[in-house]
Amino acid sequence: MREQKIIKVFKINIFENKILKIGIIDEKLSYLGFEKDNIYQFYKGYKVRNVLKNDQFDKYIEILRKFENKEKIELNFEDLFLPNLTEKQMEVLKELIKLKYGEYMTYSDFAKHINKPDHTRFIATCMAKNPILLIIPCHRIISRNNEIKYRSGIEIKKFLLKNKY
Repeated sequence: MREQKIIKVFKINIFENKILKIGIIDEKLSYLGFEKDNIYQFYKGYKVRNVLKNDQFDKYIEILRKFENKEKIELNFEDLFLPNLTEKQMEVLKELIKLKYGEYMTYSDFAKHINKPDHTRFIATCMAKNPILLIIPCHRIISRNNEIKYRSGIEIKKFLLKNKY
């Protein structure tokens, strides 16, 4: 029998007129999406990723507000709870947070940018495992053929790209 998880969903107003849903399972941040997104469909095959320590949720909302206003975000990976990531994956994500608002690259261009030109597939895997959407801006890495994929849905990624987040 499959274990039942209790999903807590918080909604916050962001980007002036959007409702952002934040999903929590077992006190762990695990989902970010817009109000119309089907969060329950998303969870059917999802493995919960540990992200924030239990006392970090308010801090995450503060950081989201900075993101909304396109302010510089200082992210200390030591403050995060990331047991599901390897050191090499964290190195890639640390490079990713250096990209500025509105700065987009293809996977292969980003691989070259961080001096890992032969690691395009690994970088794609890192983006898929990104535990903190928006704050660690994996949406700034795009496919060469402009196909839009995003764990939290196409609507939010299109919005982020269009508005240069």
